[in-house]
Amino acid sequence: MKKMIIFGGIGLVVLLLLGGGGFFAWKALAAKKAPAPLPGDAAQHESAEGKDGEAKGSADEEDDEEEAPAKGGEGEGGGGPAVMTLNRLIVNLDGRKNAFLKCDIHILFRNQELGKLAASDKPTPENSIIRSMVLESISGKTVEAASDMETRESIRQEIKEKLNAKFANKHSKEELEKAKKTGKKVKPPIKDVLIVDWALQQ
Repeated sequence: MKKMIIFGGIGLVVLLLLGGGGFFAWKALAAKKAPAPLPGDAAQHESAEGKDGEAKGSADEEDDEEEAPAKGGEGEGGGGPAVMTLNRLIVNLDGRKNAFLKCDIHILFRNQELGKLAASDKPTPENSIIRSMVLESISGKTVEAASDMETRESIRQEIKEKLNAKFANKHSKEELEKAKKTGKKVKPPIKDVLIVDWALQQ
C-alpha cells in the first residue's frame, strides 16, 4: 500500500513537470512565430500618443480659459454676489379677516461690503433698514392684489429700486476706481431681488 502511494506521488510530480515544461515550450514557440514590429511602428505609436495627449491638454486648457471668467461672476468677486435671505416674512392682507401673506425674498448684492453687512447674523443698520423697507413694500396689499402675478413682479421691482436708491452712495473704492478708468457709471449696489416663495393663507 505504501509503495502504491509513493509511486502515485512520483507519477504526479512527473506529470506536473512535463505539463509545466510543455507550457513554457509552447510560449517560446508562440513568441518566435509573432511578427517582429517594424522599425517605424514604435515611433508612430509614440507620436500618436503624443498627439492625443497634446490635443487633450489643449482642450483642457481651453475649458479652463472658458470657465475662468465665469467663476468671478460680473466683478462681484470669486464667491459671486453676496446674498441676504429674508425667509418666512408674514404680513396681514387687507380686505378679509385672517388673511395672511407668507413669502421668502432673496436680495443679491453687487457691493460685497454692503451685502456682508446686510446678511450679517448680528444686528446692523443695513440689515434693519432693508427688512423695514421690504416689509413696507409687501404690507397693505389686498388678497386680490397679492394673488396677481403682476403685483408680485411690481413688488419685486419696487423693492429693488427703493434699495438701490437708499444705498446709492454705498460703493467700494475698487468700484469707483474702475468706473473712472472705464468711463462708465458705477452699477447699482443691489444686483437683483428674487421672490422664491409666495403663499396666501386665508
